[in-house]
Amino acid sequence: MTCLRSGVFSVQLLLFAIGGTGPGDALAQEAGAEASGPVVLVQSVETRDILPSFTHPARIEAMDTASVRSTLRAQITALYITAGEIVEKGDLLVELDETDYQIALAQAKANLKQAEASALKVELDLDRAERLVQANTVSQREVEYARAQVDVAHAKVEIAQAQIAQAEANLADTKVYAPFGGRISAPKYAVGDLFSPGDPTQANNIAEIVSLDPIYAVGLVDQTNYFEFLARRVKLEEAGRSIPPLEIGLILPGNIIYEHTGRFENWDNTAVASTGTIAARVLFPNPDGVLLPGQNVTISGKVIEPVRAPTIPQRAVSFDQQGHFVWVVEGDGTVERHNVEVGIRTGADWTVLEGLTDGDQVVVEGLQKLRPGIAVTAQPFEG
Repeated sequence: MTCLRSGVFSVQLLLFAIGGTGPGDALAQEAGAEASGPVVLVQSVETRDILPSFTHPARIEAMDTASVRSTLRAQITALYITAGEIVEKGDLLVELDETDYQIALAQAKANLKQAEASALKVELDLDRAERLVQANTVSQREVEYARAQVDVAHAKVEIAQAQIAQAEANLADTKVYAPFGGRISAPKYAVGDLFSPGDPTQANNIAEIVSLDPIYAVGLVDQTNYFEFLARRVKLEEAGRSIPPLEIGLILPGNIIYEHTGRFENWDNTAVASTGTIAARVLFPNPDGVLLPGQNVTISGKVIEPVRAPTIPQRAVSFDQQGHFVWVVEGDGTVERHNVEVGIRTGADWTVLEGLTDGDQVVVEGLQKLRPGIAVTAQPFEG
């Protein structure tokens, strides 16, 4: 997660004002500057304990969103919905007119009785035919026909039983319950309205429920940073190390710190081609319902335990086609370019993974004057 923010800061250039009290003094100062080289401000590379941190814009999203709707076409007879109210799983929300579905259930039960009576009749016919065939009164073909009629009658009984099950399910669907706990929207229908699923001229649901606890904070991360994160994780794993544990929080509008901490949940299963980003989800408890879907927040994170790493000021790092680099004052007073691999940012500094060692004198200001091998006058950077 420490890779949620990255980029390259511009190198800040120092402008020197040269003044003098007279022509002779000015010439002497210029001659001295040429002899000792340009003045640069340097800082030693130092390995120290750091607590890397980051912030990243995010948006609150519900874990679950459900449409309150029925699969039936019927008139709404009762609504138990108050806009913005918290509902619990199983709460009754909507009642639809049952009349047509009660009639359908009664018809299905009558059909079952009729099918069972028909089955009984053909079973008796089969029993009679089997007795008559033994007396050679009827042919074997009539017995087989009677058996087929029994099979047909039993199938009709099963069809009637299935129709009862369907009618009972439809009757149950005239009552709509909350599938999970959450906050419900304002109803889009009123009592007396006809709810008709699939009608393009009507709203396709009666209301919506969003779950609130727990809830996601979703940040869109540049795909370049995402792949850098994966690459660094692989390097850590190859070295037998793991990503340091993070404490992840939220900053609400008005710089209000959210009281609960979250945990990284997952990366999205697809990237957004149009923006070149991929969504990262952090899960937060939300017992009081303070966080609502659609809110704009800021994810903040920091490592729990200090990490030891060499650091240099961000302003000392330049970037070109070869990558990141710094200027280092060597022991003979000349400067040389050192290509470096930078890590994470911590405050105004950058950690260095490769290219420098403790004690190296890195140029922080005066970069615009440098080229490989020139002599310089190094002075400590008081930043």
